[in-house]
Amino acid sequence: MTPSTNGRMTRHTRRQAIHAGIGLGTGMMLNQGAMRPVLAQATPEASSGANDGYANAAALVDAAWVEDHRTDPSMVVVGFMPLDEFERAHIPGSAQIDYPELEVIDTSDASIADWRDEVGRLLGDLGITPDSTVVTYDEGTLFAARLWWILRYLGHENVTVLNGGMPAWRELGIEPAAGAAGPVAAPVPYSGDPQPDRLAQMQEVKSILEDSAVAIVDARTPQEYVDGHIPGAVNLNYPLNALPDPPKLWKPADELLAMYEEIGVTPDLYVIPYCSTGVRSAVTAFTLHLIGYEDVALYTGSWLEWGADPDTPKAEGDQA
Repeated sequence: MTPSTNGRMTRHTRRQAIHAGIGLGTGMMLNQGAMRPVLAQATPEASSGANDGYANAAALVDAAWVEDHRTDPSMVVVGFMPLDEFERAHIPGSAQIDYPELEVIDTSDASIADWRDEVGRLLGDLGITPDSTVVTYDEGTLFAARLWWILRYLGHENVTVLNGGMPAWRELGIEPAAGAAGPVAAPVPYSGDPQPDRLAQMQEVKSILEDSAVAIVDARTPQEYVDGHIPGAVNLNYPLNALPDPPKLWKPADELLAMYEEIGVTPDLYVIPYCSTGVRSAVTAFTLHLIGYEDVALYTGSWLEWGADPDTPKAEGDQA
């Protein structure tokens, strides 16, 4: 901790310490990220079963919980998938949106501000308010984590991911709905409370490439990584966060922790995941939150922004 001007001690996230040049010794206290009070009625609880042990277990819910609560007026269930997939089969009562509608690959301040406005309109069109309990699911891609990250960046804490997505819900044996989502009564723009510590912008990433207190995680395939990556990044392909067989549940907490620690991504570091457009790496950001990593900021511009800029350094080849 460091003294503030009023004599009190100030808490710092590791990210704030890096940018302020504060030493990262044992005397420093990290921000524990206390959650704001949840106002919605259908507050998610940890899923039961083999995957207990997560530090932030309420970030995942199982299919039975969703089925038990999906008619709660405070809850909005969102299928994060292409429209044609959604219209073939979805959880009854779901809204629908796909990741291209929420994409942002220019992380300049002006672009992020414009993107927030557009995202707020889209979320309002889905019937989401800051007091909603949001459950996001996919068709087994794990990409529901992208909507989770967007809402978390906007300060929406009461958001959770359906573990296993639509394949897990089908295992309940309940008839899915088909066709388009129903209309939302009187949609209004979503007004969030942006949390800048959850977003990494290109200029910040450029400034900390040599910092030993930072871990950059490339969530793309090994071949994409070999073809070109951010210098110093380590590669861990995003599907490895889940079990390989459908419904592709998230791996147990101890297995995930060991997997990340094996590549040098430890909980004491400030971690920046990226991929090509920030969708696959949102799975990484979600997983790290799930197992208790405190300082994680998604580089949403990812390789599409980084690789197109002639002034950014690039590396090729396998990781050392």
